[in-house]
Amino acid sequence: MHSPFRAFLVVVSTALLVFYISLTSAANAQSRTDVPTIGTAGGAFMSIERERLLGEHFAREIRGAAPVIEDPVLREYLEGIGNNLVRHTDNVRYPFNFFWIRDDSINAFAFLGGQIGMHSGLLLETRDESELASVLSHEIAHVTQRHIARNMERLTAAAPLTLAQIIGGVIIGIANPTLGMAVMTSSVAGAQQRQINYTRQFELEADRIGMQALARAGYDPEGAPRFFGRLQARYRYASTLPQFLITHPLPESRIADTQSRARALGPRDLPPSLDYHLAKARVMVRFSNRSAQGVLTQVDQELRHEIHPIRRAGLLYARALALHSLERYDEADSIILALRAEHPLNLFFLDTQTDIWIAQKRFEEVIEMLTIEYSRRPNNQVVTLNLVYAANHAGEYGLARRAAQEYLLHRRHDVVAWQLLHEAQQKSANAVGQHEAMAEIFVLRANFEGAIEELNMAHSKTADGDLLNRQRLQARIQQVRALERERERVFDF
Repeated sequence: MHSPFRAFLVVVSTALLVFYISLTSAANAQSRTDVPTIGTAGGAFMSIERERLLGEHFAREIRGAAPVIEDPVLREYLEGIGNNLVRHTDNVRYPFNFFWIRDDSINAFAFLGGQIGMHSGLLLETRDESELASVLSHEIAHVTQRHIARNMERLTAAAPLTLAQIIGGVIIGIANPTLGMAVMTSSVAGAQQRQINYTRQFELEADRIGMQALARAGYDPEGAPRFFGRLQARYRYASTLPQFLITHPLPESRIADTQSRARALGPRDLPPSLDYHLAKARVMVRFSNRSAQGVLTQVDQELRHEIHPIRRAGLLYARALALHSLERYDEADSIILALRAEHPLNLFFLDTQTDIWIAQKRFEEVIEMLTIEYSRRPNNQVVTLNLVYAANHAGEYGLARRAAQEYLLHRRHDVVAWQLLHEAQQKSANAVGQHEAMAEIFVLRANFEGAIEELNMAHSKTADGDLLNRQRLQARIQQVRALERERERVFDF
């Protein structure tokens, strides 16, 4: 019997297998600066369409099982960098989906169908936007070159039992990570040697293609060797490695190779990115294990020194977020007002201004501010979702519903939008709409049974004479059942 959790394990364990074999085989890789492209094979094993569908279902499983950061400002920032890199990468076959995982560890991962996950801890570890973009670009290259599909193909042909054992190792590892890794280690012993040369090429190919896209997109190619080299130096003698170094091993030869490529591409002296420093401040205050008071103390110490104006703006933003968390709203407001005066279109500041004014119950002012911004940037995710959020707090549920429904015509996979619409429907006593919104949230989290139950409840509460809506709900039930069947089909290797 298939369940969302079991399907999630199958998908994740396959991805872990790809990178685990990279770890075991790349430790002694020889330095190579001229890596031949090994193509984009894998089509005989898995079609592009199946890969895309697997990616979509993987995204649903991740939303249901992992701590995804559903923060519109951070999401827009990550999507901006990621899509810029995708535009400058060859062999792109479908839209990519970039998302944050709330985890202080240093890690990033790619999966079939353009699914790219970044741990929030990795952002905190980087020092500039080019370093962050270098990791994203490397993960994008793993997808466009179909490395995961190609390794699946080889492993399925060579050692299908090994794959089953590794899935079992991952399941055990959920309860006991050390034991799970031991099972995995013994499982791959027989197939390991057959993979060595191929997986070395994967990492080198991803470095080469990723750094080319990095340079084309306007970032500093030195960001890759700078970040990788710093990690390698820090953990050279460590007994416990961060997850990023387990899935992305960094031997000396690979660092030297990225340095050589960066020199060939030409380093760039770029000014600091304001949004990078704001994103880092936001993660530090809201999505790390740091306390607001601890952040405030650190920031106040750093602000005593002479620093670049962009870096200073990032620190002031962190200070405002920490003050908001400590319910010192007036102090936070004065900082954000000054920052918005200097950067009036910045979405980070707009979002935090919204939070502060709602906390101060300044509902008319916040609705007026966001309505003006909405007229300038209709359906921008940050502006729109803040408007819906503020409208719900102000009791303007009609406005909240209209803005959310218009937005969802373009971004149907936005969990936050459905959550805000659900709140508006609930507070305005629209039972049918409430159940419909909850059903869509369940769909996005791979809980298809829960979604069908919600849709049936919506159907039962629809007036008998409302034939059009009853038919529409029935059709949606059939669509959800088809999605459930599709998941079973694409996961059935």
